[in-house]
Amino acid sequence: MRSIGLLLIMTLLSYFSEGQEFYEKSAGLSLGSTSGLTFKKFFTESEAIELTLSGRNDGLQLGANYQFYRPMNLAFNDRFYLHYGIGGHLGYEKFNDLSKILSNAEGTAFIYERRSFYVMGVDLDLGVEYRWLEVPVTIGFDLRPYLNFIGMRYIRSQFWDAGLSVKYIF
Repeated sequence: MRSIGLLLIMTLLSYFSEGQEFYEKSAGLSLGSTSGLTFKKFFTESEAIELTLSGRNDGLQLGANYQFYRPMNLAFNDRFYLHYGIGGHLGYEKFNDLSKILSNAEGTAFIYERRSFYVMGVDLDLGVEYRWLEVPVTIGFDLRPYLNFIGMRYIRSQFWDAGLSVKYIF
């Protein structure tokens, strides 16, 4: 009986939301190499800004990406959207840093110390989003390569920073 009621509610929601493919705000979780909380605000139907509070390498970062959305126009479903964009991040990460080099008769030993470093960098964004507006939820897959140009003693980048996201629409 409970599942029949749930099915009836879902049917009514799909009836009332038919033809509506645009939403203004969403918030949720992004799970992957860089997991965190996310908030998105659309300015137009095809442009949005997404803010993320995430953890990477035992640290904490705040990121912002400006995104562009294009419908994918698939034959079987019209609720898939391609998005791409650029942004940046600021925060800190923890790394093993070389603190001492010891040389003795047996050879050379390296001692590493776990240290925090402030990081700042550039993020790219490429992904696919499915808008399940009856529930109201979006489900997405993102590829977010990044480049830290302020941080440790060298520039650090990662191309395969991918994740899945689930966001509630409001």
